[in-house]
Amino acid sequence: MNTHHVDAYFKAMSAKEFAQLAAHLSENILLLSPVFPEPFEGRDTVVKILSGLLETIDSIRVNLTFSSDRDVAVFFTIECDGITVKGNEHMHLNESGLIDRIEVAWRPLGSAVLIQEKLANKLGGQPMRLVPAPSAA
Repeated sequence: MNTHHVDAYFKAMSAKEFAQLAAHLSENILLLSPVFPEPFEGRDTVVKILSGLLETIDSIRVNLTFSSDRDVAVFFTIECDGITVKGNEHMHLNESGLIDRIEVAWRPLGSAVLIQEKLANKLGGQPMRLVPAPSAA
């Protein structure tokens, strides 16, 4: 499968070219985010979420990409106000090569939560907090 849309999508993400994102996403795309509990559905909604992310972070850099049939794995680094997050996306492509599903994972958890707080405030979501577990007595 041709990964043209994945490559162009990450080029647009890295350059923060919000208007270019939609061209690489299927109309019925599903985004499973590490920072919001509910999935996002539909091109317009996903572009809004991705644009909010890009407005919040300083940079995103792709480190590694590999594919098998219509599945693509992309490993990347996000920088935001001195916070570094390593992430990966499992992307699925439809018959036309457009991205129709994105499942995202970020680590380390503490850094992911710090970025989620900034993103939630920007998009009107509920900020997360890490709460230490009570110590066993």
